[in-house]
Amino acid sequence: MSNVSHELKTPITSIKVLADSLNTQEDVPVEVYKEFMVDIVSEIDRENKIIEDLLCMVRLDRASATLNISSVNLNELLELVLKRLKPLAQKKNIELLFESFRPVVAQIDEVKITQGISYLVENAIKYNDMDGWVHVSLNADHQFFFVRVEDSGIGIPKESQSRVFERFYRVDKARSRQTGGTGLGLSIVKNIILMHHGTIKLYSEEGMGTTFTFRIPLNYVESDDEDKNEN
Repeated sequence: MSNVSHELKTPITSIKVLADSLNTQEDVPVEVYKEFMVDIVSEIDRENKIIEDLLCMVRLDRASATLNISSVNLNELLELVLKRLKPLAQKKNIELLFESFRPVVAQIDEVKITQGISYLVENAIKYNDMDGWVHVSLNADHQFFFVRVEDSGIGIPKESQSRVFERFYRVDKARSRQTGGTGLGLSIVKNIILMHHGTIKLYSEEGMGTTFTFRIPLNYVESDDEDKNEN
């Protein structure tokens, strides 16, 4: 709870400091005023992102949380995710590549899986270098489908790799703040994959990039706990 309080208060404190600075100064130059307003808007956007991620986490945590399962074409879903994130990649001249080894249709919650994959690809872009690349691949066997998100980015230190799925954990707080990270994205991703009875793994080396790989059953089967919740 203290983490939640801290994360919510930080942008508000920054906004107050910036606003007070403007109020206490007389005849503020237009350029300075505009600069402060840009910073205030940035902090408001950050607060909004934190609230959105917190609400998402709360919804996933609820015992009554359910999945809206349907048969979904994963090839089309991934292509759509990359299309939406292409403008973000173009800002850093990052090459987005999608490789599909076969047509894949699976029983999933389309909204939640789209959200999870979007988080992974967005992170791969944000924590990448200029002129880098992000490779996304899709494959399947008779039982599972596999998604791999690989980047040429900054990598994750070994001592941090076991903690990246923890809530509010950020490897580089300064860079995370610059990119608008809340420390909740990967925790949300893991939660979504676990709800689908899947698993996620991380491979990373500092300065060499990061790879996230997850697998989910092609056919969704409700667990005994889910049956009890519905009854």
